[in-house]
Amino acid sequence: MAAPDPADVGAIASALGAAGHEIVTAYRVESALARLVEEAPDYVVVCLGGPEPDLTTLVARLHARSDAPIIVVADTRDEDRVVAALDAGAADVVPLPVRQLELIARVNAALRRRPPSTTGPEANLDGLEVDGGRREASVSGRRLALTPTEFELLAVITARRGEIVDHWKLLRAGWADHREVDPETLRTHLNHLNQKLVAEGHPGLRNVRGRGYGLRIAAGDVGDRS
Repeated sequence: MAAPDPADVGAIASALGAAGHEIVTAYRVESALARLVEEAPDYVVVCLGGPEPDLTTLVARLHARSDAPIIVVADTRDEDRVVAALDAGAADVVPLPVRQLELIARVNAALRRRPPSTTGPEANLDGLEVDGGRREASVSGRRLALTPTEFELLAVITARRGEIVDHWKLLRAGWADHREVDPETLRTHLNHLNQKLVAEGHPGLRNVRGRGYGLRIAAGDVGDRS
């Protein structure tokens, strides 16, 4: 769960905990993204209040890194923000002030709708490690010299552990103003990232035409390439 207000996150965590859910909290965007990869939660609750970051960008970054349903707690009187959150990948938007039984019911409903995961921790990443907290990546202990955008792209791709990540999710993860980004810019950044991976002995990335990019790993290296 990500939230800037300790009182809000405490109340929500208490309600979900009382309902039998194990809760992990985060108060900053980057720590939430790091924990998303480290903890692999079943769902994510995002509660923003006060001087908040861009909701759409945050939801998109979370959605790009995980298939876990995202439940946003927000002021639903602002219809544009609700629609933007849903378009960015939120599974549901719960109105403020939070009604605890409603929140629990919506979380359970989102979990029932969640499709089975097609990836798992058994996938072989060929020595690749991504530390979301430190924003560092390495291959067999050798640190990769990545730009911030390259790190964001690699974090999203690695989180899918061999599954193909579509171009839309990659653009969302790499750029806040993704609608202004030329698709060729995405390709250029991914080519540079691939070169850095291969230079350190990793098999690199694979590009499935018309779909997106994924890790080239022994457990999932299938499909068309370019």
